[in-house]
Amino acid sequence: MSRVPGLVVGLAALAAAWAAPASAQERFADDGGEVRFRADLLEREVVTDAPLIPHAGRYVVVHLAENRVFVFDGDRAVWSAPAGTGTGFRLDTGEHRWKFSTPKGMFRVKKMEKDPLWEAPDWHFVEKGQRIPDPTSPARLMRGIMGSTAIYLGDGIAIHGTNQPQLILNADPERRRVSHGCIRLTNEAARTLMYMVDVGTPVLIY
Repeated sequence: MSRVPGLVVGLAALAAAWAAPASAQERFADDGGEVRFRADLLEREVVTDAPLIPHAGRYVVVHLAENRVFVFDGDRAVWSAPAGTGTGFRLDTGEHRWKFSTPKGMFRVKKMEKDPLWEAPDWHFVEKGQRIPDPTSPARLMRGIMGSTAIYLGDGIAIHGTNQPQLILNADPERRRVSHGCIRLTNEAARTLMYMVDVGTPVLIY
């Protein structure tokens, strides 16, 4: 019997925003939410003592401490894969400031796209020491950066594939803090996830 670090810590407050039943919230707070799992590199079975959010059907959990994406159905994870998340690095030009962290909170799948084009933001060009192009410049549109699949959550955040899968498959979760805020999966995992969820599926990031 093992415990996934922090899997239930803080969930009561997040679930309250979804009007979770008080009994479920108290259960998380009272017993610490023991978690059992069978681990391997790419997938992991997880069973909790109650659904992590009140939702009839599948939902996604992005566990930042472990840098892993789970798909839950009720209280049981039916799929998981290692993920890359935000580095936490700060970029400050004096005129603009960016912090590359993955935001915590409750989201929903807004849309999904195969073979997405990435529209590079200003920070991409600042990092490379390049002139920032006009907002409508075609130089901002880049193919392959987001891999083969993008699942958009809004606010500029997506779960997507990658052109650097070796960074996602590092066995050390801390070494998988490699993104500018999005959640990266291997292309195979991102495409699998796309077929497991729908527009409107809840996504908990914590």
